[in-house]
Amino acid sequence: MKNRKTFLSLAAFGLALGLTACVQQPGEDQSDASIAATSSVAKPKITVSAAGDKKTLIVEETVQLTAKEGDKTLTGVEWKSSNNKVATVDSTGKVTAIGPGTATISASLEGYNKGSLSITVNRPTPTATLHFEDADHYAADGWWGTAAEGWSPIAERTSGNASDSKCIANMDNGDKETLAFTSSAAIKAELVIMMASQGAIADMSAVMEVKLNGTAISMTGKSFESTSDNSNFKEFSLGEQNIKANDNTLELTFKDSAPSIDDLVIYSKQQSTIAVKAAPAKERIEVQLEAEATGITAYIGEETQITLTKPTDTTGVSYTSDKEAVAVVSDDGKITGVALGTANITIKKDGMYSTRVEVTVEKKVIAGEIRVEAENAADIGSFHSYTDKTSGIQNGHSGGAYITGYDVTGPFTLNYTFTSPKAQEMTLIIAGAPHYQMTEAFVFGVDGIVKLNNAVVPCPTDGSAKFEPGSTMGGATVEVTIGNVNVLQGENTFAIEFPVRAPALDCFRFLPVANA
Repeated sequence: MKNRKTFLSLAAFGLALGLTACVQQPGEDQSDASIAATSSVAKPKITVSAAGDKKTLIVEETVQLTAKEGDKTLTGVEWKSSNNKVATVDSTGKVTAIGPGTATISASLEGYNKGSLSITVNRPTPTATLHFEDADHYAADGWWGTAAEGWSPIAERTSGNASDSKCIANMDNGDKETLAFTSSAAIKAELVIMMASQGAIADMSAVMEVKLNGTAISMTGKSFESTSDNSNFKEFSLGEQNIKANDNTLELTFKDSAPSIDDLVIYSKQQSTIAVKAAPAKERIEVQLEAEATGITAYIGEETQITLTKPTDTTGVSYTSDKEAVAVVSDDGKITGVALGTANITIKKDGMYSTRVEVTVEKKVIAGEIRVEAENAADIGSFHSYTDKTSGIQNGHSGGAYITGYDVTGPFTLNYTFTSPKAQEMTLIIAGAPHYQMTEAFVFGVDGIVKLNNAVVPCPTDGSAKFEPGSTMGGATVEVTIGNVNVLQGENTFAIEFPVRAPALDCFRFLPVANA
């Protein structure tokens, strides 16, 4: 019996082992390809839809989202928003619009591929849009806008998206805007300034201070992205603020070069009628100028009086020079030239728009002087001629006009003719500056051969014949005294031969020799 039991036990073990083998056999017969096909079956994708297909909301509006797989509505879905500052979503798929922008709402569920839907949020219709052109402007340097006559909204800006093709521009340190408005009720409202700037601003607190009814609105950490140009305006939010019933004042004080500004747009969920209070009408200070002149000419060591056409009462008028090394101005508007160059005189009076006038300081033509402008050469050739102050030698004494020979790379001659009332000995002075490509001083007699009536004029060899380093674009004109020459009565010929290179030239002065 004992041996039989043992046999039965072994048989049972074998049967069990066989059965196990039989159970596993079907699985073992499956090919690797079948296993791979079973494991790579694609998950169904969640489709997200909005009630009424409403994908654009205004702030505080809601919409219900649904997650489906085919016709089957899915439950237990996890909802998520890519930007909770734009839109939030709860566990049921209900979306609430928070702020302007675009957010992606996604739906996730185990066993399914994630689905999503893009929601765009816009602000509601503005409660009011107020133009900053109606603000009370204060410019620290007396210069608003881009017009040469002083304060001016930029009326010609029509290529951008300013609401009325105008804006206020060129704000800088010390400039201010004060925009006054009324509200029929006390409300909470989001204040948005329409701005344009080619450069991004990381922290607006470095650019401007903002106060509403005397209370500061923090600019710390507020940034502004660059726009395509200074005519392309977009929103800069000051956040939700308390607007009082009746009178309100928004003050902007600029601490650095700031974006152009167009409008103040006010958004509120509460009812109110808001209207701008235009700044009191002001006249602009006006300077009396010579016919067709754009500025004032002053002379070194001499006084020139600024005359105003507005106001006629000059009590309280102040004058300031931005370059006292070039020109100084007294309390009563007398300009004294200090050195060759240009300076701006800012003129202010309370209750008026300030202005500024450009002063060009020159050396006065002395009795008997013969002045030959360099740009009047018979043949400019490879020289470039500039006859306006915007591109001339800014510190030149002959009005800014000049010629420059930076393209001269071989022999070239400038020829001039001039007349003298009598034969006389005169001192020749050449005024000019090296151009930006020059790295060494320019020496007359070596780099330029001077001739008068076909005879070579000896040039000094000491430092007085050298130009100091500088630039034609704003660099100071240097006067080089060549020496005494004999001028003929009537027509004279004057020439400068350049073997290789040439400087910028302003003018040639023939001065009567003292006691001659």
